[in-house]
Amino acid sequence: MKKSLVDWDKKKHGLIWKTENVFTDDEVEYIISKIQNQRVTVPEKYRPTAYNANHLPMINESWGDKLVDLYFEIVKEYRKEGIELYCDEQLRYKRKNNQGEIIDMVTSKPKLLKPEDLEPKFHLQGTIQGLNYPVHPDIPAKLMTFLVYIHPEKQEPTYFHEYDRNLMQRPKEEDKNPVKYIDWKVNNGYVFLPNKLSFHSYANTIYPTERYVVLGQLRRKNDAT
Repeated sequence: MKKSLVDWDKKKHGLIWKTENVFTDDEVEYIISKIQNQRVTVPEKYRPTAYNANHLPMINESWGDKLVDLYFEIVKEYRKEGIELYCDEQLRYKRKNNQGEIIDMVTSKPKLLKPEDLEPKFHLQGTIQGLNYPVHPDIPAKLMTFLVYIHPEKQEPTYFHEYDRNLMQRPKEEDKNPVKYIDWKVNNGYVFLPNKLSFHSYANTIYPTERYVVLGQLRRKNDAT
C-alpha cells in the first residue's frame, strides 16, 4: 500500500492521507465475492445511512495488526501539527440504540493507548441509490477511519469539507466553500483520525449502481461494538 498526505489546507481539513493499491489482487477478489448478487432492500429506518453489506473475516485477519500499526504511525503527525483528536479527551455524545432510543455515550480515555487496547474491524459497506449522507466528522468513539473504494469502476467519491460547525448534518449542497475529494478508483481510498476538522460526506446520486467500499475502523476495546 502506498499512502501520501493530501496537500489541502490543514487548518481547514486537518490531515488526510490518500491510499493507493491497498489490497492484494487476491484480497480484492475475496472482497468482491462478498458482494451480494441480488439487489439489497434496506429497511426504511436504516435508509438514511450506508449499510453493513458483509463481514470480512479474512481482511480482519490479514489487516488487523496493520491498521493498529498505521494508527501509531500517523497519530504522531497530528501531534506535530497540534490537531486535537477526539481520542485526546473523554467526550459525551448521543446515539440511537437498536430500539431507536436516544442514549448518552461516553468515550473512555486511557492515559496511554497501547496496541492491546485497540480493536480493528473491517466490513463491506454498501450505499443504496439515491442516498445523500450529510456532512459529519465521524463519531468520537472512532480512533481511525480507513476507507477503500471497491465497486463498481465508476462511483461517487467521498467529499471533504472545510470546517464549518453550521454544516454539521447538513447536505453537501449547502457548502458554499470548495468541496474536495479523492477520486474514486478501485482499491484506492483514504485514512484519517477523526477530529473536529474531519468534515466529510458521501452520496450515491449519480450512477445507477450500489456503491461499495471497505470500511476499516479502529476503536478502544471498551467502545467497540
